[in-house]
Amino acid sequence: MRNIFFSSLLIFSLSALALSQKRPSHLPNPKLTPGAALDVAKDDLCGHKYDDLDESVPVTVKDQVFKRYGIRMGGPEAYNIDHLIPVRLGGSNSIPNLWPQPLSGEWDYQKKNKLERHLYRLVCRGELDLKEAQKEIAVDWVSAYRKYIGERGDGE
Repeated sequence: MRNIFFSSLLIFSLSALALSQKRPSHLPNPKLTPGAALDVAKDDLCGHKYDDLDESVPVTVKDQVFKRYGIRMGGPEAYNIDHLIPVRLGGSNSIPNLWPQPLSGEWDYQKKNKLERHLYRLVCRGELDLKEAQKEIAVDWVSAYRKYIGERGDGE
């Protein structure tokens, strides 16, 4: 009976520890940032009129995103407010499409930007459906990176 008690206690403790683990910082919280796209077609995105899109996010909106994620400005880590679905793939400037992306680490903004450029080229060449590209980057951009570029980024 005593062994069952200690086994149960250990399982409960490990479960509580697993629940308290933070989501990897290179992925946004899907409840806070599920991704949001505008109603645009591939031809709209790949044409010249989309080249000059304003990707800037107002400071007030950035502050809202940081607050939603519980991040204070000036902390130990540097973040950039990023579009989960990039504007070049029809992503919106709305709060559900914005998240604080770490500027450093293995899965940093440079890798995500590389993936965004690669997916954009595939979409514009007709090799990848726009909605599929939006879905894959919104669900798990790291997995999309591995799929389209490779584990270490050698697929471009």
